[in-house]
Amino acid sequence: MPPCLPFIYRLGLLRRATAFSPATRPCAPSIIADQMAPRKLDASASRPAARFVTAHSGARDKDGRLKPFHDAPAAFRPNLTPQQMLEKGMHGGIYFNPLGGKPGILYPRSRYPKGIPGVSIDEFPPEWFKGVPPGLYKSRKYSVQNNFYKVKSGLDQAGWESNGWINECDPRGWTQWYFRFYMGRRLDNGEDERQIGRWLGVAGDKGRWKQNLIGKCLRDRKAFDDPSVSPVVRQTLLHWAYELTEADFEKGARRVKTHGAYAIPADQLHGVTVKTQGKRKFTQGDDVQEASTKVDYTEQKKDRAARASRRGEGLPPPAKATKPPPSRAAKRKRVLDSHVEETPHKSDYEKQRDERKRQNLKQLAELGLT
Repeated sequence: MPPCLPFIYRLGLLRRATAFSPATRPCAPSIIADQMAPRKLDASASRPAARFVTAHSGARDKDGRLKPFHDAPAAFRPNLTPQQMLEKGMHGGIYFNPLGGKPGILYPRSRYPKGIPGVSIDEFPPEWFKGVPPGLYKSRKYSVQNNFYKVKSGLDQAGWESNGWINECDPRGWTQWYFRFYMGRRLDNGEDERQIGRWLGVAGDKGRWKQNLIGKCLRDRKAFDDPSVSPVVRQTLLHWAYELTEADFEKGARRVKTHGAYAIPADQLHGVTVKTQGKRKFTQGDDVQEASTKVDYTEQKKDRAARASRRGEGLPPPAKATKPPPSRAAKRKRVLDSHVEETPHKSDYEKQRDERKRQNLKQLAELGLT
C-alpha cells in the first residue's frame, strides 16, 4: 500500500463531511448527510436565524377557530392550542421525551445516547403542562392509552424522517413546529410556509383528512362529534391541532355531497353524494325569463282551477280554440320557401337557375297547379 493512500482517504472524508455538513445547508432535510458524515451533527449550527413576534393569545372567532396568526395566511386556522393538545393526549405520550419511541434515522442512539437534541419542554410556558400527567408527554414507550381516542395513529420517528417531513430545526416534526410558531417564532427560510401548507392539506377547508371524517359521518349517519366514527382520523387531526366542529361539518358536508371524500370509495357514499349539473352562466334577460315562467305557471294553475270548477257544476269543458286555415298567399309563400333555399356564395349560373325556378313555381301557384 503506498504511504500516501491513508492521507488521500482522510482528505476524501474531510471533503465529504464539509460538503454535507448541516452548517452549509441550514434547516434543510439531510438524511444522506447524516448517514455519510463521520462526525456528530452540531444542532446549534443547523438552526436558521429566527425572529419572534407576539405569541398567540388563544382568542377565537365565533366558529371556535383560533384567530389569525401574525405573519401567517388567513386560511391557517387551527382550533386547538398547544395546551389543549397536551391535556387531551397525543403521539402516544412520547413526544417531549428525547428518547421516547423508536429511534429514527437522523439521530441514531449510537451517536445520540441522550436522544434527539432540541426536544424539551423548557422553552414553553410552564402553565401549559400544569395539571397534565407527565405520562402524556414524557413517556419512554408509546402507548395508545396516552392518546385521547385510545388508538394508534401516525408513523414513528423513522417514518417521518424517511418521508422527508422532518426538518432539522424541528426534529420532532409538525407539532413541535406548531408549538414554537404559536409562541411567536418565525423562520425566513420557507419552513413556516411548508408546514402551513401541510396543515392546509390535512385540516384546511379542503383538507383530505378533514373531508374524510366528514364523509364518514355522513355515510354512517352519525353526528359530527360522535367518537365512534373513525377514531384514528380524529386522533390524527388532533395531532394537527384540529377537532371537527359543527360549523365546519355543515360547510364541508356540502362539498362531500358534490365532490366525494378522500380515501372513501364512491360506492360507500351512495345516497350521500348527488349529481350536479354544470353551472349555467347568467346572461342578460335571465331575470325576464324567470319572471315569465312564474307567470305561465300561475296562468296554468288558474286554468286547472277553472276546469275543475266546470266539472263540479256538470258543465262541459270549454271548446278548444282552433286556428283559422292558412290563406292562399301564406300557402304560396310556404311553397316558395320550401323549394328555394338561398345558399351563400352562389355562382351566376346557380342564381339564374334559382330565379327561373322561382318564376316557374309562381306561375304554377297562380294557375292553381301546385
